Amino acid sequence: MTMRFVGKQCRVAFIAKAKSGSSESSTSLNIVESVQNVWDKPEDRVALFGLGFASVVVFWASLSVVTAIDKLPVVPGVFELIGILFSTWFVYRYLLFKPDRKELVQIINKSLSDIIGQ
Repeated sequence: MTMRFVGKQCRVAFIAKAKSGSSESSTSLNIVESVQNVWDKPEDRVALFGLGFASVVVFWASLSVVTAIDKLPVVPGVFELIGILFSTWFVYRYLLFKPDRKELVQIINKSLSDIIGQ
């Protein structure tokens, strides 16, 4: 990697050069290889078609359920009321006072560190 400074404005340009050799960072190639391995076996093709068909049916059914719930006249109003009440509670609990904001920042930082694994 090379750094070079351009002009008086102190811009920094990074130049990265690829090295020859195998790299395991290409996940798309690994996914394609695993699908090809499954496709090569005849007994796995049936399972692959079944999985694809099942995923289409589940997607279609979930869309139908969401559309049916959306057509009910009471449910959208109830969800809106729940959203307003939760937003009000969240502002009162975490954003209104300074110690509570510090607690929220600590909770967020702890969650981030748990996700990242530090």
